[in-house]
Amino acid sequence: MSQPNAGRERAARPAANIDTLVALGVVALGVGIFVAIPSEIDEPPRLFGLEPTGLSPELFPSLVAGAFVAVGLVYAVASLRMGSTNPFAALPRGAWLNLGVVLAAMIGYVALLRPVGYVGASAAVAAIVSSYYGSRSVVGIALVSIGAPVAIYVLFTRVLGVSLPPTFGF
Repeated sequence: MSQPNAGRERAARPAANIDTLVALGVVALGVGIFVAIPSEIDEPPRLFGLEPTGLSPELFPSLVAGAFVAVGLVYAVASLRMGSTNPFAALPRGAWLNLGVVLAAMIGYVALLRPVGYVGASAAVAAIVSSYYGSRSVVGIALVSIGAPVAIYVLFTRVLGVSLPPTFGF
């Protein structure tokens, strides 16, 4: 006599994976945008004492936040059926060290941006990261670390009219 479930495989139970964590991060970002909208979006100024007409300045940030939440939720549900493995689990320690160094460099960059300016902070971070990753040419490091930020600064501030943090009296 055969059993009723013989020959049938049991359906795999959905399990959370790295994609589920990313999806929940997308949902959290959307919720964070929703929460920040009232404090970050100002009402437009009155013109000649009249209320501005048209769309609310909060409309598009709200649409973007809603899209983040919706896409994140759909992604979270879909990720439970993906069955993917965590690609970060197999990374060697050196990769985590590289990630830590670059993360520390970016945090340092943000800290230096106001007091030193765009060119100074960019040059310092570029020199440190280039040296860490094995560049030993002092001339090459200096040219890239100083030349690239100066060229970008001039392009954005003089040609494109974009404001960047002031640098060394420019």
